[in-house]
Amino acid sequence: MIDVVEYGPRRAAVVFAVMLAALMQLADTTIVNVALPTIDGALGASTDQGAWFITAYIIANVIVIPLSPWFQSIMGRKRYFALSIAGFTVTSVLCGLANDTTTEILLRFVQGAFGGGLMVPAQQLMRDTYPSSQLAKSQSLFTLAVVIGPTIGPTLGGILTDDLSWRWVFFVNVLPGIAATALVLLFVRDPVTPRRLPFDFIGVGLLAVGLGALQYVLDEGERNGWFSDPGILLYAMVAAIALAAFVLFELYGTKTPGVALRTFRLRPVWGMSIINFAVAGGIFALIFIQPQWTQESLGFTTTLAGLLLMVRSATLVVLFPITTWVTSQAHWDMRIVAACGMFLAGFATWLQTYVMTTGTSFTALCATQILGGVGYAFIWVPLSVLLFKTVEPKLIPSALGLTRLMQQIGASVGSAYAATLLDRGYVAAGDAMASSTRPDRSVIANFAATHGAHAVAMLNAMVSSEAFNESAVHATQFFAVATMAAAALPFLLARTVEKRRRRSVAEPIVVPRLAGPVERTTLPRREEIPVNA
Repeated sequence: MIDVVEYGPRRAAVVFAVMLAALMQLADTTIVNVALPTIDGALGASTDQGAWFITAYIIANVIVIPLSPWFQSIMGRKRYFALSIAGFTVTSVLCGLANDTTTEILLRFVQGAFGGGLMVPAQQLMRDTYPSSQLAKSQSLFTLAVVIGPTIGPTLGGILTDDLSWRWVFFVNVLPGIAATALVLLFVRDPVTPRRLPFDFIGVGLLAVGLGALQYVLDEGERNGWFSDPGILLYAMVAAIALAAFVLFELYGTKTPGVALRTFRLRPVWGMSIINFAVAGGIFALIFIQPQWTQESLGFTTTLAGLLLMVRSATLVVLFPITTWVTSQAHWDMRIVAACGMFLAGFATWLQTYVMTTGTSFTALCATQILGGVGYAFIWVPLSVLLFKTVEPKLIPSALGLTRLMQQIGASVGSAYAATLLDRGYVAAGDAMASSTRPDRSVIANFAATHGAHAVAMLNAMVSSEAFNESAVHATQFFAVATMAAAALPFLLARTVEKRRRRSVAEPIVVPRLAGPVERTTLPRREEIPVNA
């Protein structure tokens, strides 16, 4: 294996390319959501058809993530990373130029496939570009992209859609994509030589069918009534059968598996997979709930709702030096650091529910956003440091592919369950409030007399806003508790703490002189020093 640690301008170029690529992919997971109603109208798509602009991207993304280590092996990390960035950029342009629903869905699928090849090589590159002594710094930088990407998406998408056109949510990737591709081709080096491997057609086919069906169930389940819908039930059965067959085939049916599932036997890998699933589920559920609540109940614009999310991200940027220093302390237990971060993030979310009303201001929410940002700053970095320290370098690509896949599935599960809680909570709260808005009540009669013909519409709007607020509060409380409970999960990982080295009194030390060779001397023991010295 070749040492690919970089220094000076060359390191800066590699880091800049990796950050650009990661930000593009992660921002794209949320930026299109904001423009979706506009895209539906422009392309003449129904609500169900428009949902496939998101679903197609995510399905392709989750299929490719676990396969990216295999593609790296046969193509080389540099070539595969550059191809993924270039492909993502080109398909972004084509998505922006599409003029019909079918073409847009197909192109979003292809874009998601290229996007799935970005994150695993990106995290490896950040690790390999820095020396092992700066592992914490490399992962702190990567975590900034991981957290900032999804939070800038709504804000950026709102600005581009309102001020320019929905097509610019795709065109915005062009310049960063070109720059990142060029920098990768010019400055990135491969640590290992590519090698020829047979293509695992059966395994990849089963994986694609299984993950694709699972993602469809998660994205469309709430909209179609979950398992009461025959289609959702059929897709769930297909997902279960295909994924079970995939696991058996990869473990026992082939000598050259496309996905190294045996890496799951390692404690850091299965432990991190559980943690990633749980934490990503909580984080992305809250990213799903908060913008909807602020827009539905508070009347925030898309841009303002996105700016609230960015308050949390800004906290991580400010804390970057502290995060790097804390996670560089080899004699500290990183499991405790990650656990404290999770608990603080969940606790901040719980506190936010106490100020969630239909009249809450932007500034009233900033304190809990900042406190939550402090918690998030100490979750992903210590976990990444633990993974890289406890897994052999040759197994890192497959370990990252599997843990990243579980993170993506966790995010989808969390978002799907958040949608279910919001929808059902809204209906329950609305039914409960209906009894309080009967026309025979004096308060309602006075309201109707005061507002005349507009009274019914105004009353319905108020009830809808209050019902959604109550639903959002309960859903937020659920995920806050879940995040705090997840603070116990880092202790699934082994303890990796380096003891501080104490110098012995008689230990040889190096004494440099102004000229001549360095000599080694030994400090005398206290009892050997003359009394009159």
